[in-house]
Amino acid sequence: MPEHSEDAVASPQEQLHNGEGQEENLPTRQGVIQAIVFDLGGTLIDWPDWDEDIERRWGLSYEHLVARSNEREWPTKEAYVRAMREAEKAHWQRVNEQHTSNTPDVVLLDGFQRLNCEVSKEALMTALDGYANAIIGWATIFPETVETLLELRKRGYRLGLLSNTWWAGAWHDADLAAHGLTSLLDVIMYTSDLPYSKPHPYVFQEAARRLGVAVNACVMVGDRMVDDVRGAQRAGMRGVWRYNEYPWPKPEDVKPSATIKTLTELLEHLEAWEQTN
Repeated sequence: MPEHSEDAVASPQEQLHNGEGQEENLPTRQGVIQAIVFDLGGTLIDWPDWDEDIERRWGLSYEHLVARSNEREWPTKEAYVRAMREAEKAHWQRVNEQHTSNTPDVVLLDGFQRLNCEVSKEALMTALDGYANAIIGWATIFPETVETLLELRKRGYRLGLLSNTWWAGAWHDADLAAHGLTSLLDVIMYTSDLPYSKPHPYVFQEAARRLGVAVNACVMVGDRMVDDVRGAQRAGMRGVWRYNEYPWPKPEDVKPSATIKTLTELLEHLEAWEQTN
């Protein structure tokens, strides 16, 4: 890989991840709310059969690996899928308990270690490529997402994305591009690129910093009471819960700043907050 010179220019996608590159002639807000930060899955887009699909994803990762690295004997497909599922569950347990984060290679390496299977860097990347291929075109978009983001941009709000994930940023970027969301977001943040995950206050504070606004001038919108709502509120943001019936924890002590069933409903809450401040 060539070294970066001091004059090297970041790609448009890198600029988005760093909070740069959105220089449209849009109004600048001076109100109490200046930026909206969105969760990704369950908020802007969805993977409706997440749990049911998990064996397919890891199975395709295995098949891709074995087909391209057939010079050695690999564990069975069933053992591979089981180990990778355990590694993924262990990652999410650490997120829930310690609010840490991991990169994709760390998660898969944990899976191989559970198999007592030494793996080269090349084979690890091949297994990751297989998983990446399995999720192409899988995500769906909520019907009101694009129109709501367009309206928010028209009103001058800075827009960010903050997603808890172990997936590579490029995998999510492909979904954003496929659904026309990339150009609508000023800042894109995945916790696989960060030292912590939601609800750790660092990630919310970092989102505000990259958006160039004060933390208390931000609203976080997400589908999880603990990660999105409580985390944002403890960091100093408003926290809006996108109502859903998924079995995520819903502690009684978490009181969302607002509850919405569709993103369109966010607009009326923003108007009310602006009028009362």
